[in-house]
Amino acid sequence: MRALPSQAIAEVEDRIQSAGLVSLFLDFDGTLVPILANPMEPQLGPDAVETLKLLSSREFLTTTIISGRAVEDLYGRVRLENLIYAGNHGLEIFGRDLRFVEPLAWLRREQLATLCGELGAQLRHIPGVLAEFKGLTASVHYRMAADADVAEVQTAVYAAAARNGGLFRVNPGRKVLEIVPRTDWHKGAAVRWINSHLAETPVLTIYLGDDTSDEDAFSVLPGAITIKVGRAAATCARYRLPDPAAVHEFLLWLATRKRGYAGCEA
Repeated sequence: MRALPSQAIAEVEDRIQSAGLVSLFLDFDGTLVPILANPMEPQLGPDAVETLKLLSSREFLTTTIISGRAVEDLYGRVRLENLIYAGNHGLEIFGRDLRFVEPLAWLRREQLATLCGELGAQLRHIPGVLAEFKGLTASVHYRMAADADVAEVQTAVYAAAARNGGLFRVNPGRKVLEIVPRTDWHKGAAVRWINSHLAETPVLTIYLGDDTSDEDAFSVLPGAITIKVGRAAATCARYRLPDPAAVHEFLLWLATRKRGYAGCEA
């Protein structure tokens, strides 16, 4: 596995071998699949599906797909059992007998739907802008918009959030503005909640993500193996991988690390 430096590979393998359980968290867009101009288009390729199937079959691994997408959307793009799905930046979780919805986000969903609808109407005249309501959060995508229109989009989104009395905050992403309820919950909180419900200890957490929302997890998991995907300058993650292709190489390597696996070299 050549995507990580040899020193990092040795450290990761040593920690995997000594862990009772590895809790693996994978972002979707930009981590498992490349970022595309149209946010509705990304799909897992056949090789990625087979990699996830292999991971899900390994007894020492529990795998969670964690994303800003709604959990139904996320599951529809993966459709594999024996995984945990954490949608809307971890505000909703299901899989492997786990069920969770963040209460404040659930209470504010109707207000958020109204806000998103108003933004969609307000920004309709700008080509390439998409306002997406995702049940517990909303996203305003502008990857396909002209650079000259970005400032207007940003101003409208921040103003709309401010009009709602501080109930929502805006998280900037990769040419997307996420509108999320103001709660104490984020991807890092979701990771800790999921890990607390896993039966076996000690748990070694491995988290791979590419976006600003993944920094919420990186920053609260100091003992974890955290991997930033992409070439952004600043991150709290310990390691880096350049792109989804390198992620898949790492995942295949990971699936064959634990002692007792028939396909693993002695």
